[in-house]
Amino acid sequence: DFSPPLTDGTDAIKEALETVRLAPSAVNKQPWRIVRTGEAYHFFEKHSKGYVSEKSGDMQKIDIGIALCHFMRMTGGSLTLTDPRLTLPADTEYIATVTV
Repeated sequence: DFSPPLTDGTDAIKEALETVRLAPSAVNKQPWRIVRTGEAYHFFEKHSKGYVSEKSGDMQKIDIGIALCHFMRMTGGSLTLTDPRLTLPADTEYIATVTV
């Protein structure tokens, strides 16, 4: 579910989520969204208009990569591409899952 904030979890997870919150964003949009199911943290991109071009690609995907890197470095989780098939809000795309 995309509506409630992630507030539960171990201190290590809370710290990892804080590093994601503080992660730099090339376009200052913080386009990442994270949904937890069990021990899996699913990362999504919330697309904003104007950040994709033929010349530079999708700048927000760079931001998602930075957020994933911060989360994984803090948790030591493993990365998979296993779409949880959630009902997504408009302009939202599944990117990857980190299992801790």
